[in-house]
Amino acid sequence: MELRHLRYFVAVAEEGGFSAAARRLHVVQPTLSMQIRDLEHELGGPLFDRAGRQPRLTPAGAAFLAEARQVLAQAGRAQDTARSALRGETGSVRIGVAGAAVFGGFLTGLIRDFHQARPRVGIEVREAGPLKQRAAVLAGELDVGFSALAAPSDDPRLASIRASSVSFLVALPAGHRLAGHETLTAEQIDGEELIEYLVGDGDLAPHGMPRRSALPPGRFRADSTLSVLALVAAKVGIAVVPSGVDRAAVPDVLYRPLAEPGPATDFHVLHRSDEPAPAVAAFIRACG
Repeated sequence: MELRHLRYFVAVAEEGGFSAAARRLHVVQPTLSMQIRDLEHELGGPLFDRAGRQPRLTPAGAAFLAEARQVLAQAGRAQDTARSALRGETGSVRIGVAGAAVFGGFLTGLIRDFHQARPRVGIEVREAGPLKQRAAVLAGELDVGFSALAAPSDDPRLASIRASSVSFLVALPAGHRLAGHETLTAEQIDGEELIEYLVGDGDLAPHGMPRRSALPPGRFRADSTLSVLALVAAKVGIAVVPSGVDRAAVPDVLYRPLAEPGPATDFHVLHRSDEPAPAVAAFIRACG
């Protein structure tokens, strides 16, 4: 028994005759009649009473009709589901973000636009540092990562897209001596206790900004944006953070822009080079 047998049977039952059903199905009547007889032979009895001018459902045919309609409806839903999945309209995307990336605006705008275009795709966001993102994407625990680190050139399994570029701010504790300046220069913050951002594996940088060799190693380190700002609020030092972080309402923390020309950093969307999931592939294309 195949789906076409069910479609032919339902058409004859709904049209009340073989001729009308054949026209509806765009087949010749002898082919339709043969298919119905094959179905009846397989089931072991007649589905239609052919004694009159028009065939009528037998009791077995009436019982079979309800089930046949359900099977055809389920098959239609299965086809729609598969097509939607292949088009990337369903499924899920798991995104790893370094904390500061959330405040920049690009990621939130990207997720908003993607959700509007594909509302049935689930979106999961997890905070993870750049190196953890790499490992999680390779392990299949994340689909994409969003951080200041691009894909490593020596690993062909990973690729990345430059998504946005941000400048930097200086985060100061309230009452700091530099708070009276509208902008700050690298020379002005030189010599201050600088809270460092722990990227991972001992790789330290002031929250994405390349370290100046003249700066000594810092005594205070943190592995997330909020942890960096917590140390600033505790007045143990100052921090260089990407712009946008000032949208976070952290008590006792002030922000001052770096004077032009200031340093900047790129944020990248990290992903698997050969992505099989259509929804994830659609998200990656939206990042380009």
